[in-house]
Amino acid sequence: MTINYLILAHTNPLQVKKLVEALNQDNVWFYVHIDRKEDALPYQDVLCEFPNLYLLPEEQRQRCTWGGIGIVSATLTMLRLLEEHKRDGYAVLMSGQDYPIRSNAYIRSYFQQNKGVDFISCFPLPSPYWTNGGLDRLRCYKIDLSDRRGDVVLLPSIQTSGFYRLESMKKLAKVLIRKKTGKLRVLLQRKAFPAYLEPYGGDTWWALKTETTSNILAYIQNHQELLTFMKHSNLPDEMLFHSIVQEIYKGSPEKIAHSPTFANWSGLDEPSPRTFEPEDLPRLKNLPFDFLFARKFDANRFPELLETLDEELRKPVTLAI
Repeated sequence: MTINYLILAHTNPLQVKKLVEALNQDNVWFYVHIDRKEDALPYQDVLCEFPNLYLLPEEQRQRCTWGGIGIVSATLTMLRLLEEHKRDGYAVLMSGQDYPIRSNAYIRSYFQQNKGVDFISCFPLPSPYWTNGGLDRLRCYKIDLSDRRGDVVLLPSIQTSGFYRLESMKKLAKVLIRKKTGKLRVLLQRKAFPAYLEPYGGDTWWALKTETTSNILAYIQNHQELLTFMKHSNLPDEMLFHSIVQEIYKGSPEKIAHSPTFANWSGLDEPSPRTFEPEDLPRLKNLPFDFLFARKFDANRFPELLETLDEELRKPVTLAI
């Protein structure tokens, strides 16, 4: 079984290198996508020593604006490469700020003993976990005002009563003031989630069988309009894969388990998880053993934390059968 780590990186090349070093072992491959807004050269310099690592070239890189379709596009590119290279096993989607909290032997044993299971946290929409139940993501168009994080507005179609409410008028005025009127054409059509699919949401990060990722690619190929919908939605990386996996395994919930990545959320609908600090180590130590990775970490601020994880949490542990 091959473990294929798909890494979305946008900061701190040396931390990405440390992540690769920590996960590197036999029958492991890495696919690393660098946000197109970043200079790729520092990543090339520190990652060139790994023969089992594929660094996506310039023509395959995407601009990964927060909440946009770029993360989805980059992930799909890595999945297509994985299928082309025929490396069967698991595909593990990670951020460059993730880090393993178990030994490599434990991680491999966990996947082997749970062979046949896809690890992706999903919940049906609407959901109490998201503001407004996540309905804004399904019903409103995302209008980017710039590449800056959160510099967006969500607007419903002009064919809905919601467009004519005061709140929407204020958002519309913001678009006009910022001279982004060309992006308003999408509002002419009513936005609706495809009727053939039930909407699900969840965390971006997952570990899926390569058989499942092949099925996802085939599904998208046959339903291109689904990508069009996601292109105009807020945070599509938290909906697309989850909805398709649930469709693939409809009626077989036992084939889906929660994500193996623990994210440090502290409240409802936060834009991103908190960065772990040294005082969070007891919490990390007490995580259930079905969490294999955690996020997020900042090696510039707390370099000693990753070293402590290596020393105290990543020791060999026998997985109970």
